[in-house]
Formats: sequence, structure tokens, C-alpha cells
Amino acid sequence: MRIAARSDPGKVRDNNEDCLAYDARLGIAVLADGMGGLRAGEVASATAVEAVMQHLVETTDRLTPGEAGETLREALELANRRVYALADSRREFSGMGTTLVVGAVNDGRFIAAHVGDSRAYRFRNGELARLTSDHSLVQQLVEQGILSAAEARRAPNRNIVTRAVGIEIDVECDLTEVDVDDGDLFLLCSDGLTDMIDDSAIARFCAANADGEPALIVDALIDAALAQGGFDNVSVVALKP
Repeated sequence: MRIAARSDPGKVRDNNEDCLAYDARLGIAVLADGMGGLRAGEVASATAVEAVMQHLVETTDRLTPGEAGETLREALELANRRVYALADSRREFSGMGTTLVVGAVNDGRFIAAHVGDSRAYRFRNGELARLTSDHSLVQQLVEQGILSAAEARRAPNRNIVTRAVGIEIDVECDLTEVDVDDGDLFLLCSDGLTDMIDDSAIARFCAANADGEPALIVDALIDAALAQGGFDNVSVVALKP
């Protein structure tokens, strides 16, 4: 398993509310995009990532076929409880939350669990497939046929999420499982990437670096987002089983 990751504050913001972590030995990675006043977003994302990694590292013996998805769900629920408790206990953290996406390779399967609008993708044989559906207002409008995908990318309210870790005492995450084939590449990313470049551009950068190290793809994607303005923090994790 080869994993590469990078997070950049972008060209506009002074602080970085994104957080990521991975363990190539275990085949797991997690990415969070925090939200909240002052620097609470950084606290929310870091707290969530720490909780997820701790749970997954401690329960590696439970990452068995058929149970890995539930283990990821447990990790996200734990992260939600920790962020919520911290926000409830400290006035300066009140209302903070974070998106969260986790990816794991287990027994020939890739499992993604997510809350919010941070995404997971699979790149296979020149084609990019989005594995997650954003928990966002504009995604709801797209599904209802009110907005087209192109209109959603330009909508002023495109960053309003309908689910986030830490906002309520309980949270519902979505799980996706797909088979892993030779040559597959999996991506986790924050909306700092997908707001700057669309899926077709992401696919082109993956194709251009498909035979190289995952770090080449991560760098190419983040550099492309920065070249388009870098209006937000941008983070990408690439996993190559």
C-alpha cells in the first residue's frame, strides 16, 4: 500500500482548518475540513482525525471482511461524540464542527465512510468515479432537479453542509464499498480541491500521473487548485493498493 497526503492553507486564508492522517501499513486514511469561529475549525478537524485514527489503530483485529464498514462507522460516531463534547464544554468552541471522510482498503475492498462534503474518488482505467455524495444544500438541489451540476459549482451557497461531525449529539454517516482492482487509485479530498477544479480536471491529472507515485498526483492536484485561486484550504490523500 502506498499513500501520500498533503494539506495547504491556500492563497487567501492564514490558517488551515483541514486535517489529515494515514497509516499505510493498515491501509487507512482520514481527512477532515473544520468549521467554526476563530480557530475552532482547526480544533474540530484535529479532534475528529485523532479519534478516528485512534479507534482504527486499536481495532485492527476487527477490520475483517464484512465488518470493516461498521468499524469505520464506529470511528466516525466516536469522532462526533468527542467534537460535540468539546464544543459543549468550551464557549470558544461552541458550534464548531467538521466534515470527515475515511478510506480503508481491506480484503480486496475499498470502504469509504463520510459526513459532509469532503469526498472519496476512485480512478480506474482512465475514468474517475465519485464514491461519495455530498451532504450539502446544493447537492440536495441537484438531486431534486432544481440545479444542474454546473450551476451547483457556481452557487453562492455551495459550501453549506447539511451534515457535519460535532454539531449534534448523534450523526449519520454514509458507507460505500467497492472492489479493488490492479492499478486502482483512491482519493480523499476537501472541497478546497473540488471547488477549484472539476471532476474532469481531476481525472486528467490522475491520468497524467497514473504510473507514478501517489505523491505526484497529490502535488499535481493541489498545485492545480492553487493555480485556480486557492480560495480555501486544500487537502488531498492518494491511496494506491
